Amino acid sequence: MLSDDTLDALERDVTACDDARAALEDALDAAAAAEAPTDAHYTAIATALRNWQAAQQRYMDTVAASEASDAPTAGLLLKTKTGTDPANARRGLPGASVDGADQPFDMDLTGTRGQLLTTALTDYLPALSEQPPQK
Repeated sequence: MLSDDTLDALERDVTACDDARAALEDALDAAAAAEAPTDAHYTAIATALRNWQAAQQRYMDTVAASEASDAPTAGLLLKTKTGTDPANARRGLPGASVDGADQPFDMDLTGTRGQLLTTALTDYLPALSEQPPQK
């Protein structure tokens, strides 16, 4: 059983992961639609990925501090008790892995979107890692 405080914390972390995923989708769409992606496009992609990674790490830290035995158990209890689906909090992120994130990354990264993400990961994410993530 998870305490109400733990459930609330997990829900906040899941919401942050969901928001970061939406921001990543939006950033990839905007960059793909641009005639020539700019630094701002790549920074937006890297920032969304960094924010997702940070929220995912908070989720895993909350799980580790909880009464749950592991992330799958915590996710099941969260979904059962609150209806909140922790899928995005448990997805493996390309280039930004978090221990315990064991679900497949399910975003379409074919073609231009994959190239945009790769460039953001290799050229922009490292610089962001020195800054605190946005909340």
